[in-house]
Amino acid sequence: MKKRVILFGLVLFVFLVFPTLATKVIKDDEEATHIFIGEVEEVQGYFDLNEWDDYLIFSRIKVKVKKELKGKAEKDVSFSVEGGTIGEIGLWVSESPAFKKGEAYKFYLKKTDSEYKLLKQERVMTPNQTTCCATFARWFGNSALYSINPDNNDMATSCALTEIQAGAGAWNPPFNLQFESLTTENKVRQNFRNVVFFRKVKSRSTIAVTYIWYYASTGQILEFDMVFYDGWKFFSTGNDCTNTCNGGFYLSVIAVHEFGHAIGLDHNDCQDSIMYPYASYCDTGWITRDDKTCADSIY
Repeated sequence: MKKRVILFGLVLFVFLVFPTLATKVIKDDEEATHIFIGEVEEVQGYFDLNEWDDYLIFSRIKVKVKKELKGKAEKDVSFSVEGGTIGEIGLWVSESPAFKKGEAYKFYLKKTDSEYKLLKQERVMTPNQTTCCATFARWFGNSALYSINPDNNDMATSCALTEIQAGAGAWNPPFNLQFESLTTENKVRQNFRNVVFFRKVKSRSTIAVTYIWYYASTGQILEFDMVFYDGWKFFSTGNDCTNTCNGGFYLSVIAVHEFGHAIGLDHNDCQDSIMYPYASYCDTGWITRDDKTCADSIY
């Protein structure tokens, strides 16, 4: 994957699941009504619907405020994020942080009425070592079937299917993701079906997100749902679908990254990795040797 260079105003730098690096730091500082150093005191999981009517596990995070940097906060502050665990079932969400009791962060929050919303968080202590492989769970086995709802704004059904299958196939070996069938499903649900679909909106700067359901005690993945936000412009690369990328993303490249999550890989710190959490418009990066080695380590 080519090196990323931030050229503010010329090249839009986009986080695969979060807003742009070039503008997000400034935007968070401006939008945040409260910025503070805090320690996670409690993480409580619960089921609820999100704004898209997806039925998910959420986590209610209670934080003890240690040092205020902007705004006057209560002694204890609470907010919710997608993902978490209830009993034996866990939900990992590629765009959401997973908090643990005792961890310390610099929190950026926006308060509306009496509710806090997390904008971002930064670890108070960060590792000195660059990590090119991070994993969070695995399938028990080395194959899984998935279905696709190809309804999208930018390309023919055949082209969308080709692009998504190319992204999935890039991980074989060591993991064989097999296209099973078309579907009309367009909601995230824990139903033991792996579904890929488009959501015809632009969700802030989220390009795509993958939801992985797993057994919390064993780390065994049960299923995944993958959402591409179709408010962004997607382009295809196949022989019968080739078009010039301009101000958008190659669907197959974004799919490779998301299917990496689907098999249990997390974001890492290596800029050449397909699992690095940033991508530029029209990026053509693909799986690297380090990515294959990482996948091999759990399969």
